Amino acid sequence: MLSTGQSDHLKLPAILLRLLSVVYEAVVRVRLAFYRYGLVSIQSLPQRVISVGNLTVGGTGKTPCVAWIAGELTARGEQVAILSRGYRRQSRGRVEVSDGKSLLVGADEAGDEPWLLARSIPGVRVVVDGQRYLAGQWLLGKGVPVTTFLLDDGYQHLRLARDLNLLLIDAGDPLPRARMIPEGRLREPLDQLYRADAVIVTRCDEPHDEMALATLLDRHLRHGTPVFHAAHALTRFYRLGTGDPVDTASIGRAGAIAGIARPERFYHDLRARGLDLVWTGSYPDHHRYSPADLQLIATRMAATGAQSLLMTEKDAANWPPGASAGLSLVVCQIEFRCREDEQLRSLLQQLRT
Repeated sequence: MLSTGQSDHLKLPAILLRLLSVVYEAVVRVRLAFYRYGLVSIQSLPQRVISVGNLTVGGTGKTPCVAWIAGELTARGEQVAILSRGYRRQSRGRVEVSDGKSLLVGADEAGDEPWLLARSIPGVRVVVDGQRYLAGQWLLGKGVPVTTFLLDDGYQHLRLARDLNLLLIDAGDPLPRARMIPEGRLREPLDQLYRADAVIVTRCDEPHDEMALATLLDRHLRHGTPVFHAAHALTRFYRLGTGDPVDTASIGRAGAIAGIARPERFYHDLRARGLDLVWTGSYPDHHRYSPADLQLIATRMAATGAQSLLMTEKDAANWPPGASAGLSLVVCQIEFRCREDEQLRSLLQQLRT
């Protein structure tokens, strides 16, 4: 049985987290007020700007959504440039990731997600810069014919005006009970849902509290704000390095690694495809794999008799180039699928030219 002193000691971390969250929320609200009342200027680019972001830290499927939107716009003849801060990149300042024709830097300089976007969408330019307005102006100053800027992870980037503010919400997130950072995963208070021009509920194909989510959205969204529903599908399996397609029937006993915000989601999707996972290894989001990681993975794969190692494209971007550790490496492509895709396309087409 715990003494009073021991019990108080165990409560201290929770109390400290709550206190830090209260302080963080106060700072966030002051910042929001500065923008809302014009105390900080908001900059505008001459072309349309679409922002895609979320209220929480990671895990809403933002990158596949940005890729889908960029692909849709490009298919209708738009000249698209993606502006990103390049989270966890090993570079500073402005980096041009893609000129629309080829990749100019690696994932370490670009950040894994901007690099993946540049690689997966031919014809789209990608620039990483903490000052995304300046990055956009830089592209235009070079004479690049951009018609649409896509602001990756832009919901909190209030400095740049946007024509469409898309907010992604993971259906499985218990948002009504969510707490602010660092106690929880909220970047902003829930009442900031009102800034969204449209909401996309991702992972809506998985079990979730539909009533609680609907109540939350009704309470905070502006009247008439459209709500879309999306899922993420494993659409393709291919060999790391060669890109050769892999038939899932040939994978056999497998291990899986995931350095993403919600590793368990990836493992769930693999098992739902009927794959036999005998070992899983979870790492922090954006994790870059070291030689020590490769050695440990190979050891655990051998111990479990796994024949193939499965990973997300994000993990593949952070895997050492050319390394195999004697393993059969299979990359799993995840794509965004919107239930109301025609309505979402229509919303994109309504933007000013």
